[in-house]
Amino acid sequence: MNILYPIFLILFSISIKDFAAQTSESKFAQFMMTNVDSREKVLEIDQFMRNQEGVEISRADFISKKYLCIYSPNSDLNRIKFETWMEELGVEIKCFREGKFGTDKIIDQKLDCE
Repeated sequence: MNILYPIFLILFSISIKDFAAQTSESKFAQFMMTNVDSREKVLEIDQFMRNQEGVEISRADFISKKYLCIYSPNSDLNRIKFETWMEELGVEIKCFREGKFGTDKIIDQKLDCE
């Protein structure tokens, strides 16, 4: 039992470093969804987005109408892809922002884009 504890700690610390390295280089996109007003719709959006290659995290909220996606820097995701996907889902967006996760600030957006 005593020997398993140090091994577990080593494996755990390695996995934490791998996760930190992955997210520190990630990018993010955030925007407002002007016509989303149900829990079912945000679940549909998140399910769709999580199935896209390069997407690490997808969070849509129908109360605040905010959307946040964290994605791999090696992916070919860009504003046009996000706009196309949201159009396919019947979602109107505005206040689109992109940045480097951990470097650029994810802001608390409002529907008036301020």
